[in-house]
Amino acid sequence: MSQLDQELNRIAGLSARHVRTEWQRCYGEEAPALPLPLLRRALAYRVQEKALGGLSPAAGRMLTLLRSSSSTVATNSPIDLKIGTRLVREWNGKLHNVLVSEEGYLFEERSYASLSQIARLITGAHWSGPRFFGLKRRRPPPVREVSAYG
Repeated sequence: MSQLDQELNRIAGLSARHVRTEWQRCYGEEAPALPLPLLRRALAYRVQEKALGGLSPAAGRMLTLLRSSSSTVATNSPIDLKIGTRLVREWNGKLHNVLVSEEGYLFEERSYASLSQIARLITGAHWSGPRFFGLKRRRPPPVREVSAYG
């Protein structure tokens, strides 16, 4: 077993008090108020970073770019539909048409302020209107790495 593996195994077995002490040693500051498994993972990353090197310069630049533009990510922006756009959705064998107008959304000769209101009328349940009409895709679930350190 390598020295790195031994150190990672040691971190995995530390008590909460010892994790916080180790954090102070590694990062030079008090451990943040985070769950113990997350603190262990961060310590394990730091040990591997010191032993094997950190991120490549390209990966570092990409993270910096993503961090600086996080407030303008497209998934957080409102949906911009042009007046006259027709949205069509089949639900339970029936076709439903919505027309984007200056007043909002026309559905069955009535105007609505949001697509979510219309989706609720159609389904009888709470839906994201943009998602119901296929304007937003559901994000894939996060990838979870299985680790012995948390």
